Amino acid sequence: MLTRLLPFALILSLCAGGAQANGNDDTEAEKNKRNKTTKVARTRAVPKLDGHLEPEVWHQVQPAKNFYRYDPLNGKPSSQQTEVFMLYDNDAVYIGAVLHDTAPDSVLTQLGQRDSGENNSDMFGVYLDTYNDKQNAFAFLVSAAGVQTDIKYSQGREDWNWDAVWESSVRKHDGGWTVELRIPYGAIRFPKAEVQTWGVNYMRVIRRSREKSFWSHVDNSVEGLINQGGRVIGIDGIESPVRLQFMPYVSGYVNHSPNQDSESDRKAFSHSINGGMDVKYGINDAFTLDVTLIPDFGQTQSDNQVLNLGPFEVKYSENRQFFTEGTELFNKAGLFYSRRIGASPVGYDAVEDQLQGREGISKNPVETQLLNAAKVSGRTRRGLGVGLFNAFTGSTYATVQDSTTGATREILTDPFTNYSVFVLDQTLPRNSYLTFTNTNVTRASGFYDANVSGLRMRFADKRNLFALTAGGNLSQLYGKDVDDDPATDDGVTLGHQYFINLNKISGNLQYGLNHSVESDTYDINDLGFISNNNEMYTSASVSYKFYQPIWKFLSWSNSLSVGHSMLYEPSEFVALDLSASTNVRFRNFLSAYLNLSVRPGDRYDYFEARAFPQVFVRPPAHDANVGISTDYRKRLALDASTGFWRSRRYDQTSWWLNFSPRFRVNDKFSIVNGNSYEIERHNIGYADKYEDAALNKRILFGDRTLTTLSTTISSAYIFNERSGLTLNMRHYWSRAAYQKFYELTKEGLLSATTAEQNAYTSGIEDINYNTFTMDLVYSWRFAPGSELRVVWKNFIEDKSSEIEDRYFDNMSRTFAVPQNNNFSVKLLYFIDYISLKNVFSA
Repeated sequence: MLTRLLPFALILSLCAGGAQANGNDDTEAEKNKRNKTTKVARTRAVPKLDGHLEPEVWHQVQPAKNFYRYDPLNGKPSSQQTEVFMLYDNDAVYIGAVLHDTAPDSVLTQLGQRDSGENNSDMFGVYLDTYNDKQNAFAFLVSAAGVQTDIKYSQGREDWNWDAVWESSVRKHDGGWTVELRIPYGAIRFPKAEVQTWGVNYMRVIRRSREKSFWSHVDNSVEGLINQGGRVIGIDGIESPVRLQFMPYVSGYVNHSPNQDSESDRKAFSHSINGGMDVKYGINDAFTLDVTLIPDFGQTQSDNQVLNLGPFEVKYSENRQFFTEGTELFNKAGLFYSRRIGASPVGYDAVEDQLQGREGISKNPVETQLLNAAKVSGRTRRGLGVGLFNAFTGSTYATVQDSTTGATREILTDPFTNYSVFVLDQTLPRNSYLTFTNTNVTRASGFYDANVSGLRMRFADKRNLFALTAGGNLSQLYGKDVDDDPATDDGVTLGHQYFINLNKISGNLQYGLNHSVESDTYDINDLGFISNNNEMYTSASVSYKFYQPIWKFLSWSNSLSVGHSMLYEPSEFVALDLSASTNVRFRNFLSAYLNLSVRPGDRYDYFEARAFPQVFVRPPAHDANVGISTDYRKRLALDASTGFWRSRRYDQTSWWLNFSPRFRVNDKFSIVNGNSYEIERHNIGYADKYEDAALNKRILFGDRTLTTLSTTISSAYIFNERSGLTLNMRHYWSRAAYQKFYELTKEGLLSATTAEQNAYTSGIEDINYNTFTMDLVYSWRFAPGSELRVVWKNFIEDKSSEIEDRYFDNMSRTFAVPQNNNFSVKLLYFIDYISLKNVFSA
């Protein structure tokens, strides 16, 4: 009982001691830093984007100036003067900025890929909150080297995958540098109104001093960025254009996939030529339809595969652009994991159970084929966001063959399937919202269907000090008997999840209380992702942050937290965890952190045995880790961390080291080398199971040494702001060497194996697992929105039972196994209906 009340007692004491933090109202001077207003002017002369601001064009309007620092020395005036002009006409918004600099030769201009964010380069950006709702915005950033970045903000979420077609130009001069932007109305959305009032903020980065400043002051002790912007007035008589854009592509692939059983290496070669198109159509001023016709994801970046000995699925990142761009609405509730679409067939593992006689599997595809996908999204003038996503995949079959007669037959592993997501998201005053999400998977041919509905809400107080976030989901499986009990299977399996979080979100002192529940039948994994269900978790946390310099630190953050875990069904205690951390940034911009955690009692793991409700009792443990990150302005910088974990009962230890130097050769060429090493001694986990002569289920655990070494190289040679060559290479090596085996007792403890059991354990093999991936990419954005990509991908995977101890011998053996090489060329061309219409009407 005491452990259950600890989180609540802690949070009550925090509320009593810290309720007054940041409770004073802003002074008039502080308010004037924010809530700024600037005017825009309609221009008859279209600015020429050459980096030179013609006075007769740009001086039609008074500039926005007097920037305030965000970091470091938050709230102080910027060290350099900045003037920003904003114009508009019937087609676009134009931004011109003069970034004065007393040391123009010190303006940094490192090149980078598009959307690479803040490289070692000065930068200017504009944030357009076109609906003036203080929660959603479009950001357009340009570096002093001319590299573009665009970001879509939605209620605190940043979508860096969002891409718009816009133009920019920069020019360095004796007084600093200038930048011009042309943002066509087709790239943004705004309300249908005669007179417009937009939220706006301008940002400047002076990289040599690592100074970031905003025109409308952004207080870093207050949560949120868009809600602290200013506003722009004077926009009238504009209309959203016909937003119809076509992006046809043509691609060619040559693939070499040698097979050790191939009679001729020629059979390992394959090639293909593909064509298709993406379409964007503006249904009205607020909503856009995105469709991919005959999708092609062959150039998607390779996954970082790992050796997984745990009971849960590994979650990999989504790298397919159609599923990453403009999906902030669909991902908000955490119910949409787009990699389910086109993933492994639902019946992939069941093929062996359907074999007859002397049949064997000759073909079993590991992926389903995506046929088509579309999404509609947008937000009305009153802040209602609506999203509809739909995709469908074709039927997938495995082929089995009789070894005696040679006869073959097909087994359906995944039927024609429709995936859909529907979202309603209403923005509310004071950075609050209410969101409804529904996901649905409908399968043909008698396979089961899945449906999940969820509600999520957030309410913040007027001063943006406290926020209450709560929500719940209901999962429904139709025709899937998860209990394996026909007597209780009524055709529908229901599950639920809910959470409630109360947090102080602004000020130096912050704290929170969080509680979440997932029922034992809660399942969203047909279109979402959850590692495990059947959990009740309560946590409390407190932190104190120094936003202004103190002693030798530019900033300093400290936190404490306690977490309490239980099973939902049956209601059983799982674990109590305590943790503390400190994070500092020194005045020389070196950052460092220290994390400590302890589990003072046993942890009752109900999942490792793969035989619920069989428990495995994990002993108390503690760990510590520390890391540093040096100043990225230097040509040579370093990220490094190390840590240690210890549990005494089985003499378990784990030690790890991460070491990642980065070297900037010049403004065009940079390289980052990532290295990680971890060794876990007496790692104890599930190994196998069997039935004894009395048909009792026996579970075997193994005591093993796990050693993992990973090396990555990420390099880029950027020719100019439109073209570059990038290399991503990774070698992953993991070994699992068994020393001893145990039987898991009913009480969750370990007992020595018997002679009978040793006959089973002798068949459990060690694991030596290697993967090697390389992605070499040349990209050339030869026109706005149009791109040529040439990609070479190499993939090697080797898994054996022979442990290799020497690194170079292991590498030699890895490169000796068959490997896949793929070379591709893809040309994508952007066609805008308005531009095309103007050409033909001229």
